[in-house]
Amino acid sequence: MRAVTDEQLIDWVVRGDASCLGTLFERYNKAVYQYCWQLTRHSSQAEDLTQEVFLRILRKAKSFRGTGSFKAWMFNIARNITLDHLRVQQRRGVDAALNESMEPIIENRSAERAASGRQGVDVLAQALSSLPTAVQEIIWLGRFEFDSYEELGHALGCKAGTARVRMHRAMQQLNATYVAINGAPIDV
Repeated sequence: MRAVTDEQLIDWVVRGDASCLGTLFERYNKAVYQYCWQLTRHSSQAEDLTQEVFLRILRKAKSFRGTGSFKAWMFNIARNITLDHLRVQQRRGVDAALNESMEPIIENRSAERAASGRQGVDVLAQALSSLPTAVQEIIWLGRFEFDSYEELGHALGCKAGTARVRMHRAMQQLNATYVAINGAPIDV
């Protein structure tokens, strides 16, 4: 358990202790970067967006109401910044999904199983990257960042039940896309 909560830290930032933002940055910069990278597929853009998220947190700290978790509020900011960035890129005609490969997680039990696992991860990554940005975002936040639909709902700006439905639909889309690419459903 952390000695100081995220909510206490952001309260201290509001009261003028900007150094507390450094602690929040240390806690969350990797998660925010991963989220931004997942949506942009470009490391330097993800780094820039991560910096922008924490600058906005500093500027907008007073708007944190404490009704949800700091983490959900922060990811809502990250979401807005990243989606705004993608809209600008799209208007400029730039393909935001650049060709960077994901680092797959593969079991190393045997060469055959590793090759099979890598192929499955590659197909899954391809299926995920072919989905609309909003669907990718829901899957990423719901599976890798938040433990509850309540927190996911806060990050997405909706109720927990709505977040649950969106996650279910997103996973159905991912599975359908995976089947279309691979010819078989996701082997869990």
